[in-house]
Amino acid sequence: MTADPVQVRLYAEQSARSLRRGLEAGPAPETNESVRDRVRVLIDLVDALLSAGGPLDEAQARTDEALGRVREQGQRAALLVRAGRVAVARYAESGEPPELHGAADRFAQAAHWMSRDAPAHADVLAEWGGVLLRLATLEPADRRQGQLSRAIRVLRDCRMETPAGSRRVAHRLLLLGQALMVRYQARGDRVDLREAEHLFGLAAADAEDPLLAARCRLELGQAQFEAFQSLGRAARLDVAVEAFRAAAESARRAEEEAETERRRQEAVELAAQAHHWRGMSFEAAVRPRAAREAYAAARAQWDRLPDDRLATGEPTARQTAQRLADLE
Repeated sequence: MTADPVQVRLYAEQSARSLRRGLEAGPAPETNESVRDRVRVLIDLVDALLSAGGPLDEAQARTDEALGRVREQGQRAALLVRAGRVAVARYAESGEPPELHGAADRFAQAAHWMSRDAPAHADVLAEWGGVLLRLATLEPADRRQGQLSRAIRVLRDCRMETPAGSRRVAHRLLLLGQALMVRYQARGDRVDLREAEHLFGLAAADAEDPLLAARCRLELGQAQFEAFQSLGRAARLDVAVEAFRAAAESARRAEEEAETERRRQEAVELAAQAHHWRGMSFEAAVRPRAAREAYAAARAQWDRLPDDRLATGEPTARQTAQRLADLE
């Protein structure tokens, strides 16, 4: 398989055209077998349309058609997963929260129709929990508890169902840790903070992908920095600095191994953010010279990104520049 997104899209578009021709070849007599075969082709077509980036209206229509025909429980669950993915893709285009709510409902239905013993059940829980977490972060702080508690519950189930040694473990631990950090920020319960820190450490140790490892270590450092602020223990700053250093190193490796420009830019941005957080930690430790050096390293990374790249989170290049200006 190619990692080139242009080639991936091209192959997906070719596959979609071929599958459409197969569907238009003429209706077969409606038997259980013919319905099963048509639903299978529709599932493949929806997958191809999602990989091709659309058209999402067609992906939705094909999913709805298949849901109206399907007779088998396993295929129904698979279709509901696709319906959830289509809704997530529509949200990415529109930014409309109702699309995410629809995705959460579809993933919940898919999990209901699927045996808990099925290997794919944990995969559905991961997608469902991720959507619930995104929904929770869209809500005002005083109204997010319901979605957040549900997200944590689903992600805990996902963790329990994911076999040890799976390549998916690290990302799922990261999601659960992020959900606990959001709840900590809302309620201030240090139990959530301690568990999140533990999960981020496990995720960083398990992550084989250096880009994912960088994200895990960045989150780990942020949790440790927060522990310093809430507990006032200087030793927490030392471990936070080390986590941010390790995050920057993982990001450097990710950039070296990146097979697409998008992944390269993500790695550079993560390196910049890790160095910025190192600077914040050194400032908190009253080490202004080390802080300036860390912020300068962050600025050097920001300068390597295109001017028109949209920041995916904080800290941003502007915030790094402001910290440097304040220290000079």
